[in-house]
Amino acid sequence: MKLKEDFLARSKLRDIGRWHITQFVKQVADLLPEGGRLLDAGAGECAYKSLFSRQRYVGIDAAIGDARWNHHNLDVIGRLDNLPFANDSFDAILCTETLEHVARPEETLAELFRVLKPGGCLFLTTPFAHEEHQIPHDYFRYTSYALHSICTGAGFSEVRVESSGGLFTRMAYELPSVLSAFPEAGWKSGQWKLRGVIWLPVKALLLPIIRMAQLVLLGLDRFDRRRIYPFGWKAIARK
Repeated sequence: MKLKEDFLARSKLRDIGRWHITQFVKQVADLLPEGGRLLDAGAGECAYKSLFSRQRYVGIDAAIGDARWNHHNLDVIGRLDNLPFANDSFDAILCTETLEHVARPEETLAELFRVLKPGGCLFLTTPFAHEEHQIPHDYFRYTSYALHSICTGAGFSEVRVESSGGLFTRMAYELPSVLSAFPEAGWKSGQWKLRGVIWLPVKALLLPIIRMAQLVLLGLDRFDRRRIYPFGWKAIARK
């Protein structure tokens, strides 16, 4: 299974947001019983499939998000607001960093509820702080109350929403975006741009400073008791 982006290989400092999401998914994989049928809704490249070797994994995605990704790993290519599955088909559903990319979230949650077995859980993550991405398929940012409302509106009960990190984790997460303000050098595409190359020494100087600042911020995160300004949310909702 070839991946263009291996989420499991990313260190905490390289991608703080994705690291937190991956830890959540690992907890889900450990929690689910062996042999259960899991739907990964908005699976992308199915980067988390290997974590669910004990379960029967099914990945579905519309395959219209990131053009770089290998969507051949998907079991089904389809829309989440019109799932091609029978009622009560899955023991659990995973939906990570996807809900912001669906234009009709209420219909999507209703469909996830429909295909989930009674007593099963939806495991959901969404960003709260993130640049526009997978354009033009980027529609929403959710508060914790919005997630609770949209899940209960779809019929889910026992909805629990928690922050992914606090204020200082969010600051550490967003800090590397400073580098995006500089012109691109073009080394990834192999098409070098002189203006970007000129700025490379400045970016090289800033990077270790940013990494050190991130470490300090992550250490300070324990002092944020309110947890109302995170980079994202994680939710568990039961049918």
